[in-house]
Amino acid sequence: MEIPTALSPKPKPVLTKKKKLPKIPKFLIIILLVLLGLGTLSFFFLYLPAQALIKEVDKTKTVAGQLQTSLADKDLNQGKQSLLNLRQQITEVDKKLNLMAYLRAIPVAKNYYKDAKTLVKVGYDSLDTGDILIQAVEPYADFLGLKGAGTSSAQTTEDRINFLTQSIESILPHFDTINNKVTEIDQLLATIDINRYPETYKDISIHQNFNKVRQLVGEFQNYVSNGKPILSKSSWLLGKDKPRNYLVIFQNDAELRPSGGFWTAYTTLKVDKGKITAGSSSNIYDLDDKISSTTPAPRLIKSYHINVPYLNLRDSNLSPDFPTDAKIFLDQYYKAMGKKTEFDAVIALDTKILVDIVKVLEKIDTQVGTFTAKEDNRCNGCPNIIYELEWIAGRPRDFILKDRKGFLGPVMHAILANAMGSEKSKLAPLATAFFTNLNEKHVLFYFTDPEIQQAAQKANIAGHIAQTPENTDYFHLNDANFASAKSNLFITQKILHEIESKNNQVQHKFTITYTNPFKASNCNLEKGDLCLNAAAYRNLFRVYTPIGSKLEKITGSEIEPVQYEELGKQVFEGFYGNKYPLYASSSSKVTVEYISSVKPSKDYTLLLQKQPGTKAVEYELKVNGRSTDTFSWVADKTIKLAL
Repeated sequence: MEIPTALSPKPKPVLTKKKKLPKIPKFLIIILLVLLGLGTLSFFFLYLPAQALIKEVDKTKTVAGQLQTSLADKDLNQGKQSLLNLRQQITEVDKKLNLMAYLRAIPVAKNYYKDAKTLVKVGYDSLDTGDILIQAVEPYADFLGLKGAGTSSAQTTEDRINFLTQSIESILPHFDTINNKVTEIDQLLATIDINRYPETYKDISIHQNFNKVRQLVGEFQNYVSNGKPILSKSSWLLGKDKPRNYLVIFQNDAELRPSGGFWTAYTTLKVDKGKITAGSSSNIYDLDDKISSTTPAPRLIKSYHINVPYLNLRDSNLSPDFPTDAKIFLDQYYKAMGKKTEFDAVIALDTKILVDIVKVLEKIDTQVGTFTAKEDNRCNGCPNIIYELEWIAGRPRDFILKDRKGFLGPVMHAILANAMGSEKSKLAPLATAFFTNLNEKHVLFYFTDPEIQQAAQKANIAGHIAQTPENTDYFHLNDANFASAKSNLFITQKILHEIESKNNQVQHKFTITYTNPFKASNCNLEKGDLCLNAAAYRNLFRVYTPIGSKLEKITGSEIEPVQYEELGKQVFEGFYGNKYPLYASSSSKVTVEYISSVKPSKDYTLLLQKQPGTKAVEYELKVNGRSTDTFSWVADKTIKLAL
């Protein structure tokens, strides 16, 4: 074996053949470079700015929450500071958004950028509106019970009301400015096509929330623009030039009738330079006795009431339109009592406003008893004042009691005396109670002066059936209790409203569930108990829709549907109670299906007009098979949809 030495030749290395890498096509390299460049650009010009924008938007939500807290606390100074903070925060959002202005040149993206800038403008306009509102109410902050206000020398509610009546006209110019701002907000929101966005994102209902905002803006705009005409008549209403005489009807909503309740008693009021004085009162039966009507009962009474051959005044509020009913009452009153006093207006009140006022005052002492708003177990937890008044008016007796329903005068005297003499801390809650009940139609006005009446109808305080534009859909449900008991004290309603948009038509299906959760009263007169809850409830129901709407079917009615035109509406009428009543401690359903004469559109609008005197209705809205909203129906409501 040869031993290798330093001089020996080196062995030749074994060469291996290298594998060639595949050649990358140039166009792929270009694409990769472009994508890398776009990614880098997107990171610096889209992702980072978007993250900064989102951070500022989140801060804005926090500051907006502080403003909401200030409003809830009625803290004027904190509200002003919160508006200032929110304006600064929206300015920061706008700055971050301006850094992304290049999006205006990019197809599709430019639409989203434009929407974002529109929302910023809406924010500024909303803040301007808030500043104007604070400027308008600041002189009256002390009287309205707002925190952060200076103290006033006015000691009683009456003193403060006199101050307001002397200066209310000075508020009116603010209404024009606010109305212009809110109109601009509504127009800006109308430019946003919500269908560009998903219905939900991260559990946020985008479409539903946007539609709610538009509805709230529309409602606020209506309050401002439609409220000004009646406010401009404040001096007239409060008798600053000469005393005004008002005839007040008590509608017992525990026995629901078309205008809000059974007419049970009435009283008179005089308003002189803001001071309110209650006059005489009486019950409706005494008035009927004076009239001694021999007018044959109309179709509705003959068809659905029991053993009532003539039309009595107490049954005359058969129209869902309060001005129609109020004219009848006034005419019949003059027929019975003469025109010694001519009334400027008819006002209708129901039990809800009495309860809310007594709740603020805590209790009232009257000639007919002491009342509170506490729950009374004798009527399954209804307010004490309701049970006591029903006991005074309806308790069975073994003797004839004259004027057994003449309680309204003493009660009105006591309420006015307590309210006008109350401490200033009560004024804001009393004002809130009044305006809430006015909005929810527990207080209605009819004026004999056509100009004032027109202003009242525009302000939606007249309980009238609204006349809507041809392109606005409409729905009104009207119930009438013909069971001669106070079952509506206990009955609740629930509505499932299903809208289907197809074949260029809007199809409606309303399912109304009536529930009476309590057992029937002992209506044996010999026992002497109150007959509040009927064992079997009898109900006339009518649905008012736009002229030209076509009924498909009604279920839950024991009669064939009656169809006719009334008050500029198409009416579908049904009834239950003879064969299939609503029994105590049970439920029943009515379903109404029809095709509206109003066509679908991206700006579809529906007005839901509430019946006066009714309680809150649990309302669910489904559109094309999807649940879009659930709310408590307590007042007229405008719904806007893209159909």
